[in-house]
Amino acid sequence: MKRIFLITIAIIITVSMVLIGAGCKTSASTAPVVPEFIGEDFELTLPENWEGGTKEELDSVIEKLEDADLTELADTVEENKFYLVYFGYDAEMVAQGSNKSIFTIVGESKIVSSLEEYMDISYESLKEQYEKAGYPFDIVEQEVVALGDNKEVGRTIFKYIVEDYETKVAQYIIKNGSDVWILTFSSDMEQFDEQIQDFDKTIETFKILD
Repeated sequence: MKRIFLITIAIIITVSMVLIGAGCKTSASTAPVVPEFIGEDFELTLPENWEGGTKEELDSVIEKLEDADLTELADTVEENKFYLVYFGYDAEMVAQGSNKSIFTIVGESKIVSSLEEYMDISYESLKEQYEKAGYPFDIVEQEVVALGDNKEVGRTIFKYIVEDYETKVAQYIIKNGSDVWILTFSSDMEQFDEQIQDFDKTIETFKILD
């Protein structure tokens, strides 16, 4: 149950990346305070044994989570449908009843001078927000890299702690004109190091379609 709670926090953290710009200091399940982000069409390939769906397919994803007795996670996805552009999960782990790993895409249209500026503003505010909530938040690694056709990707690895249990997150920010895409993988500490290469490879396949 605790792990599902941690995954819920991971989704809210991701959504908060968008809400920070609007000055929202409430939970992600409150009424929307920013315009719905649609963005262009995109394509990507998830790691092997993962499943997921776009905004239009989220009802089907939620149904599958409910069938797997992951009602709390299904409810969290339902509550955040407005913000989620994509939601994915490790179906093999779900079938085994073991640790849960998830993938989300959210985004916003925001005019900033550079990717670095967006990252600086977002993570400084995010760290402050979650430490105030009592969740230690630590950025482990941060850089701008090229992944696949994406020449500039803000790649940040951070971790947070809830009740002495650590979760690790790989977050990738891609700026395309005024659109900012935030792609996030979340896993527990035991699985993260085994999966990070797969996460990077997935971002290499991410392509915004004209």
